[in-house]
Amino acid sequence: MRERLPGLLTGCASAALAVAAAAGCAAGPAEPASEKIKITVADMPPTTQENVRRQFLEQVAAFEKANPTIDVEPSESKWEAKTFAARLAGGRLETVFQVPLTEPAGLVKRRQLADITEEVKKLPHAAEFDERALAPAKDPTGRVYGLPVSEFALGLVYNRELFAKAGLDPEQPPSSWDDVRAAAKAITAKTGVPGFAVPATNNTGGWIFTAMTYTYGGRLQKEEGGKVVATFDTEQSRAVLGLLKAMRWQDDSMGTQHLRNAADLAKDFAAGKIGMMIATPSSYTEFATQFGGSPEAFGMGALPSAGTPATLLGGKVAVVSPKATPAQRAAAVKWIDFFHLKPRYDAAFAGRTAAARAADKVPVGFPYVSLYGPAVAGPVLAAEREHANVPVAHFKPYETGVAAQQFVTEPAVAGQDVYAALDTAVQAILTREDADPAEELGKAEDKVTAALDRAQR
Repeated sequence: MRERLPGLLTGCASAALAVAAAAGCAAGPAEPASEKIKITVADMPPTTQENVRRQFLEQVAAFEKANPTIDVEPSESKWEAKTFAARLAGGRLETVFQVPLTEPAGLVKRRQLADITEEVKKLPHAAEFDERALAPAKDPTGRVYGLPVSEFALGLVYNRELFAKAGLDPEQPPSSWDDVRAAAKAITAKTGVPGFAVPATNNTGGWIFTAMTYTYGGRLQKEEGGKVVATFDTEQSRAVLGLLKAMRWQDDSMGTQHLRNAADLAKDFAAGKIGMMIATPSSYTEFATQFGGSPEAFGMGALPSAGTPATLLGGKVAVVSPKATPAQRAAAVKWIDFFHLKPRYDAAFAGRTAAARAADKVPVGFPYVSLYGPAVAGPVLAAEREHANVPVAHFKPYETGVAAQQFVTEPAVAGQDVYAALDTAVQAILTREDADPAEELGKAEDKVTAALDRAQR
């Protein structure tokens, strides 16, 4: 999924990728040595983003100067759920393109991505990738079919000022869902503000529900008879809806406005009208710059646990077309390294970028999921934080907690349909006191079955 402010997502679903496994799997002949190696690269910013597009093209020029035998042809094409399968089947994909973390497993299984294991081994710091970040692009044998370019992990954002008013310690955010429930009750009782809120529309209700289910040890899909099927009505999922139902109707700690989207919650949170919600660290950008929230009020902890330290991992992976020749494949990995990875392992470069962003009053210094282990990630983060303009200490509970969590990716098949179906279950629990978790999950599972079947034909 693409990340959406405030740390929720713009809705990235797993598209139906029912394309013949053999489509475009054979690599062509190598280019003559006397000719330049030509590669096409997707995800160039559109003309409506003039500054960002110019920076992109400057990077292309810098790459070609550093690699005079490679010719890069950029394209504005981006991954879209509705068109990806057709573009893949028609052989119209670029040499390098990006897909959400939900996609590589299915693409690898159908042999629709190039194996870049040997090229990756030659990259700087290749042995120092965080395996949690690299895992979504690996097959069961450990072969690599893509490189992570952006990843984020959900956590719990909270209003430190409301915590203090409720007699809670702003330095100690809840670490379990029982703690969240208790804190929400205290905030509502002492301030009248809803202590906890979740979105329930635009598929984000299902997305947040999925993340919470992971912390109970549950999953929303499993493979059965060679196909992926929905597993909504489980003990873990019922526990999530049971918690929300108790907080809504027994504790009265979630307010009365429930058919809201991510932007509604972000605005209210910045205004001090919500005590806690689930988001990513980058939600601070919208909190501070768009909605005028007080930096001193923003706090963040890791996603609470119900016995399974886990969080939902989202982001994108850069992959290479299976039609690429060996020379194109090598050139493609060089481009991915130059454009996407260098800012994550080159501390000097990261520092210069952070200084420029801070000069433009863009928030700098909040944590993110690094693609590398501490030896590489540490100096980069330190270089960035020399220019920090956010309350770095307020993110410490998140950084400490997320380091020990398992990263679990989103549902791999028909993800958007999964989230849409689960939206209705969350809405029912929050708007009808008599709604039964098991019954609502059963309805949602029935609703998504057809979409799963279509996606796997």
